[in-house]
Amino acid sequence: MADALDREEQAALMDREIYELALQQPDGLDADFLKVALPNYPLEVAVNGVNRLLKAGRLELMQVGTRILYRGVHAGEFERMAGLTGDERLVYKHIENSGNEGIWVRTLKQKTNLLQGVITRCLKGLEQKALIKSIKSVKHPTRKLYMMIDISPSSDITGGPWYTDQEMDTDFIEQLASQCYKFIYLQSYPRAMPRGVYSANHMAYPKSSVVHRHISTNGISTVALSVEHIEELLTMLVYDGKIERIAPAFEVDMGRGGGQSLGTKPKTDWMYRALRVSNMDSPFTDIPCGRCPVYDQCGDTGAITPAKCEYLKTWLSF
Repeated sequence: MADALDREEQAALMDREIYELALQQPDGLDADFLKVALPNYPLEVAVNGVNRLLKAGRLELMQVGTRILYRGVHAGEFERMAGLTGDERLVYKHIENSGNEGIWVRTLKQKTNLLQGVITRCLKGLEQKALIKSIKSVKHPTRKLYMMIDISPSSDITGGPWYTDQEMDTDFIEQLASQCYKFIYLQSYPRAMPRGVYSANHMAYPKSSVVHRHISTNGISTVALSVEHIEELLTMLVYDGKIERIAPAFEVDMGRGGGQSLGTKPKTDWMYRALRVSNMDSPFTDIPCGRCPVYDQCGDTGAITPAKCEYLKTWLSF
């Protein structure tokens, strides 16, 4: 009797050691790792401990390439999965692995090889247990995606700040674009001479980062916006003919943006200038090179050259 108790205590002690080792290895551990980490136990005894932990739900089995790994299941995760069936556990793990992108029912069926009815039953059970939630994607409105209950969907799913309840918020976009235009306009012309213009070598026009700081610090938007979001608005204003891009030519010529690999060019950090609305455009307003979107690709040879530029020809012929 005493020997049996000793064996049970030893098994429990070994199981605890294996479990603690597994928690310390978030990417999982294999049999070779256990052999080195537990030199006092024969490998077959350690394997028996792994099997007991797998059966108890304290470890989960993973396959990475040809390797079989064991990952420790944390206490909170173990409690969430304690009452799940085998099929529910399988569906749950695939949904968990999808992260903030979510997973489509058809993809779940392909990955789990379960029947549609079984998947539907598992999803319903997991939703009732408040473990997962269903969401819709702005890219695929007819698809229902599933993800963990406590994860926020990515901007690719929700549409980012420009969408509210899967609907594009045109009023918000127009109001924010208007604020961007007003700020750029105030930086585009001398305040002492409202109808005047800056000299051709003026390089103090705002960049997207400056516009972003203005929007953020003045509380113009209650929604958190990134510089990339502001650049999307500025691109829209460019296409609407309200502002123009100006390439910081000297920055490229002076060789800034080091660290670029050979044969590649750094991303252009555009400056933006507001345009005055006029009934008649004059070629003297500005040389086309100053607002050319492919300025950094122009050269003496190739598809884009001054000799082949129709805009430059029109400007020179005025």
